[in-house]
Amino acid sequence: MADSQILLECREIYKSFDKNKVLQDINLKIKRGEVHALLGQNGAGKSTLVKIITGVYSMDSGQILVDGQPVKMNSPKDSEKAGISIIHQDQQLVPYFDVTRNAFLGSELTGKCGKMDFKKMRSLVQEKLKLIDSDFTADRQISSLSVGQREQAAIVTALLQNPKLLILDEPTASLSNREIEKLFEVIGKLKEEGVTIIYISHHLDEIFRITDSITVLRDSRVQGTFPTGRTDHKEVVSLMIGKELKEFYPKEEVVKGDVVLEVDDLYSGELVRGVSFRLHRGEILGLAGLVGAGRTETMLAMYGVEKIKSGSMKIEGQPFAAKSPLQACKAGIAFIPEDRRNEGIVAQMDIGENLSLSSTRLWAKRGLIDRRRESTFFEDIRKALNIVCTGKKQLVGELSGGNQQKVVIGRWMVGDFKIFVFDQPTTGVDIGAKTEIYKQMVSLAKQGCGIIFISSENEELMGICDRIAVMAKGRIVKEFDAAQVNEQDILYWAAGGEEDNSGKEAEGVG
Repeated sequence: MADSQILLECREIYKSFDKNKVLQDINLKIKRGEVHALLGQNGAGKSTLVKIITGVYSMDSGQILVDGQPVKMNSPKDSEKAGISIIHQDQQLVPYFDVTRNAFLGSELTGKCGKMDFKKMRSLVQEKLKLIDSDFTADRQISSLSVGQREQAAIVTALLQNPKLLILDEPTASLSNREIEKLFEVIGKLKEEGVTIIYISHHLDEIFRITDSITVLRDSRVQGTFPTGRTDHKEVVSLMIGKELKEFYPKEEVVKGDVVLEVDDLYSGELVRGVSFRLHRGEILGLAGLVGAGRTETMLAMYGVEKIKSGSMKIEGQPFAAKSPLQACKAGIAFIPEDRRNEGIVAQMDIGENLSLSSTRLWAKRGLIDRRRESTFFEDIRKALNIVCTGKKQLVGELSGGNQQKVVIGRWMVGDFKIFVFDQPTTGVDIGAKTEIYKQMVSLAKQGCGIIFISSENEELMGICDRIAVMAKGRIVKEFDAAQVNEQDILYWAAGGEEDNSGKEAEGVG
């Protein structure tokens, strides 16, 4: 590869935290004008490498070159001067400011007498919005934008720095399918404008669709860099986990027991309009559907978060209606929420404290936490879920996304819970962590628990569930045996299909 083609080069980068070697002998070349994927499981070193490139961390040894010239990345400002910008998974936007004020926050343009030049700032923002073909204006308040539009606002903020290299960290984690398509269009336009992109994602289908090159990290080292078109999913997965992934979906046959949960004609809010289903002990029931179908809202109503207008529920044949999550917990329902950062963990508390939140009485004696008992529970849960951490005193906010999710799941492993609701549990976690989450679901089913699994990835629903119920417009419109269904059928019913012509229409979906 000719040096003139290389925009960013990392040479022999090494980084450790105490005795923990996070990056070793990292050599990486990013070609000018390409979309380059950076892949690896949680803990492989991706985040640390990106933080070194963007000046958040300093490396212990090694060298970074931009346009063939060595650069020092002692701070994010150094990275910006070198033409590097990053858009984080959690966009740092002020909700009650408009797009313009967010875009220039901390670097406002001023005119005579030091007065801020809003006219010029707005014009520059509008120019970038036009470049990426956005459907909102520079004076829109951030809180009024969709998640996908906020992603575009963050991209505009980065583009105002006229970057040579743009790093996108898990950009599709919270986007709908339509918003993802829009993002891909934006990436295509940026590439046409000559912007080089490092793309970090756990979704291999995205990687193979939009990237030109792939670099895989594992165990703090680069395992390989190659053109996207010259490899396949299997080879990439093998490099990421260090072995062949023979059983990605560890499904086991489990004898189904009695009905543990009955829901009949449930109504709640605007998105739950007559939901009925049965859940058996030892069963994994998948809930499929498009955004806004009412899947999460149904579970929140069942869990006592949303008010129930009408309908009935029974647990083990006994009438049940939770008015709060506490009542739902006491009835034996565990809930793993989709938004783990805001609803699943307390980032400023350590792992041990987070694990004890759902069943404090089991960890305590006479109102005081039994630290020895806490340590025993922690070790059991850590081993069962393979939580990668320095110990139970490590703050949860310091863990990778996949390990944070494991902590949320682990919290419910202690206690007498009969029903487990997993709401999009694999969002933003790597392939290895996904498999561990699937294994835990199967383990709970083998113990006789009933599992409800909400996912927007139909492939994993078919891979791990026993039955799949498809929701559309607030109702369950179709149920399938997971072993007998295909993705086209699921998509057809999720989009509002009808019984009379389902066979004909399903052939044209996808």
